[in-house]
Amino acid sequence: MNKKVHLVKGFDRISSLPEPIRAHILSFLPTRKAVRMSILSTSWRALWTQMSSLDLRYFNLPILSASRKTKTKTSITKNKRLLYYDFIDLAFQSLMMLEKVKLYVPHFGSRLKPRVDNWVARAFGYPLTEFDLHLEYLSDKASRYYLPKIVFGSNLITKLELRNCGINESCLSDIHLPSLCNLSLACVSINEEAMGILVANCPNLENFKFDYCDGLKRLEISGHAKLKKMEIAQYDQYHYDPLFSISIDCINMKVFKAIGAPICDSELHSLLENLPALERLEFHQCNKLRNIEISSPHLVHLEFVKCENLRKAKVNAPNLKYLKYFYHRGVYYPVRFPLIALTSRLKEAIISLSPCQKQDNWQQGLVKFLAKLSHCERLTLIISRKKDLTIPQELRNNIRPPLFGVKHLVVQLCKLGSVPVKKRISVDFVEALLWLAPCPQTISICSQKSFEFKYESLLKRRKKCDCWKSLPVNCWRHSLSKVSVENKYESKDDVELSNFFRNARFDGKLIEYSFKDSISKKNQS
Repeated sequence: MNKKVHLVKGFDRISSLPEPIRAHILSFLPTRKAVRMSILSTSWRALWTQMSSLDLRYFNLPILSASRKTKTKTSITKNKRLLYYDFIDLAFQSLMMLEKVKLYVPHFGSRLKPRVDNWVARAFGYPLTEFDLHLEYLSDKASRYYLPKIVFGSNLITKLELRNCGINESCLSDIHLPSLCNLSLACVSINEEAMGILVANCPNLENFKFDYCDGLKRLEISGHAKLKKMEIAQYDQYHYDPLFSISIDCINMKVFKAIGAPICDSELHSLLENLPALERLEFHQCNKLRNIEISSPHLVHLEFVKCENLRKAKVNAPNLKYLKYFYHRGVYYPVRFPLIALTSRLKEAIISLSPCQKQDNWQQGLVKFLAKLSHCERLTLIISRKKDLTIPQELRNNIRPPLFGVKHLVVQLCKLGSVPVKKRISVDFVEALLWLAPCPQTISICSQKSFEFKYESLLKRRKKCDCWKSLPVNCWRHSLSKVSVENKYESKDDVELSNFFRNARFDGKLIEYSFKDSISKKNQS
């Protein structure tokens, strides 16, 4: 029996809900928006005080540059800042029960320290499970805010995120964090002794993020059986207090990400030996890596992003399914592309090839590199110019297609400087891609045009084509039966492509060709 719901025009169904449910709905909003809801009616006026979370991260207070300071603007900015501080006082006085606090403190100076101490003390007066403190300083010369002891003495806290503050041994004299699972330190001043005390007293730590902190010469993490994920982002050699060495020994860690961390080849070898369960490994701007060997039986996901000095990498990872490689724009084209060996068949790879300069014989190097990805199911190539993937005919005659096993090829064209991206997809470029990948199921180009290919089934006792005797597939010119093309934008090159495909088979058979425009289809709907 179908029930019919009759809606009464002008009836406010949400306001008729019980207060606990409405308070729960408000908990999904930032505090600023939740407080605004109090003007709806008297029944909503005090409802925000029943929220279990205080989220003050999204208050955008203006910061005046020295060149734009005027008496009027400075006065307005100061008043807004004082009103914001008063609102924080009101919030801690009014809220009945808090479990999560995300506190943003702009324009911090020595005069504000007693007030911030009071806010932190009030926050930990509640049974907090999550605490996030983000400070921004009034000037570069402002003294660093060191956290009070109460932050590190909570039995209930499970998530702690700290940014732009300081931690020393006196802060940790009464440390007790038995429930802490997630710890994030960003731009925090901390020395090795304090770091050792902090980490040693987090027995249930699962996720650790350490970004751009100063005061350390060495980071050591060991003996944490529950630590599963870790991210390290650090200043390079040109910044102050660089992190010189890293030592991590966590047998159950599954994800490790390094950004700008000065890990050298020998340190990486030791690091991987101490992370036997690793499944995801990412290196971003790690410029000390040069000739590396990665051997990891459980590794599934691997990324190299802008590692400028990386020259050789032997990857022995039988379960590797995803690879991402972004070369740094402005350096030489990767003739010496570092991926020497892959011992697995990838599900997906994303490769950025955006050179500003090219060495001699770079096209031979490109083909050799792409051959390492011959069994990848889905391959995305990011290029600057279409000619970067157009291998000359004389070279094609002497080597075999490198991507013969790729099923789905995606080509993305990134804008190079002020040079606009051309929307026209030429026949020559499509033919060049079909030489690289001679038997794909789909090809997508620049999010403009996508091709779907269907082939004749290979009959028993029928010989494979002899275009490339060493390849295990029939090339498209001997087996293609149908091409379906979808245009994301208006296209004027379909007539040329149609003529090209219809008569492209070597045996003279006609290829069925069809296309549709996504724009015209949307307009019709």
